[in-house]
Amino acid sequence: MNQHLSITSIGYSHIAAHKPCQDFSATYSDGERTIVTACDGHGGAIYVRSKIGSRLASFAVTRALLEVENLLFHQYSAEEIERALRLSVLCEWNRLVERHLKAHPLRRRELAGLTEKQVEDLKKNPIRAYGTTLGGAMLQGKRLVCVSLGDGGCFLLKRGEVIPAFPDDEDEPVANITYSMCGEDAFKRMHARIFDAKSLDGVLLCTDGVLSPYGSMENFKRAFARPVLRRLLEDKAGEVKDFIRLLGREKGVGDDVSLSVLLKDTAKLKDYQA
Repeated sequence: MNQHLSITSIGYSHIAAHKPCQDFSATYSDGERTIVTACDGHGGAIYVRSKIGSRLASFAVTRALLEVENLLFHQYSAEEIERALRLSVLCEWNRLVERHLKAHPLRRRELAGLTEKQVEDLKKNPIRAYGTTLGGAMLQGKRLVCVSLGDGGCFLLKRGEVIPAFPDDEDEPVANITYSMCGEDAFKRMHARIFDAKSLDGVLLCTDGVLSPYGSMENFKRAFARPVLRRLLEDKAGEVKDFIRLLGREKGVGDDVSLSVLLKDTAKLKDYQA
């Protein structure tokens, strides 16, 4: 049976500042497909509802992935399905946010710590309050479908290798600026890709709070990803969950942390022991 896990932990800087956890992760499985998500609400002052935005992003990508039926692959090209998926995710997130805003308009106390300009910006575009990254993946038969926006990680797992699902953009933002679901260029910046899953062991998603403590991609793969995958293949999911909580609350960079992993039942422990 395929294995799937998601775990989110608040970061110690958020605990110290009395801020809520702004990450959200989840899994879904119905016997036909398995979906994992990991989304990171923005920490800037203007994103006063980012903890809700990340949860709605998880719901949106899950619902959009559930619409990807096998029949579509007989009617459309992979490129057409990927483009439609990006649009579906974005439209669903905006619909959920607008529904939440209608039921719960921004309150004065939520805006109390903002500058006049920030308040004006939110009045003009209240969806910004929900700013978040997005990560989602679905295993369905012989296909793995991945969707990503922002500075989290989406990695394919293949015989001990941990491979980024999407190439880095040449104009990737720096200085803690990331692409966002609330950005005007969200559709352009969102990645969606359909992979042949036959030779893959699964997929790993994480927010940047997991990536940042390791300094480099190679160190992340060596010191975090492979040890975590070994523990899961040894049926030690409890140890992984305990470590993620420790990473958030004590050992990381203070940011919230989220990890979601999907492992096929064909994944072999020996491949991740090196």
